[in-house]
Amino acid sequence: MYGYRPYYPTMFTQSVPKTSSTLSLASIQKWTGTAQQFIKTANSFLPYVQQYGPLVKNLPVMWKLYKAFNESETDTEKEVNDDQVAHAQSEPVAEPVKTYESIPKLYL
Repeated sequence: MYGYRPYYPTMFTQSVPKTSSTLSLASIQKWTGTAQQFIKTANSFLPYVQQYGPLVKNLPVMWKLYKAFNESETDTEKEVNDDQVAHAQSEPVAEPVKTYESIPKLYL
């Protein structure tokens, strides 16, 4: 009904002594071991925090710059379109003749 339960004689089982105080030597050693592991883990992540910390700190400013650049691009596109319409309505301007200077070639 309850399944198989092995029988362990009392002579083979070990009884753990119960401590009356919560600050026993074993609990203090366990606590200090856990604290040392935490410190070791924190020290292993320290280079990442030092490397990427300034980037994360400046993310809000970078986002504002990104939005400002996007807004300025749309404004300049509107200005360029307005300028093109104004130039299309005005008289055509003759392009100046381009003259090229000779550039010496170096053979190494």
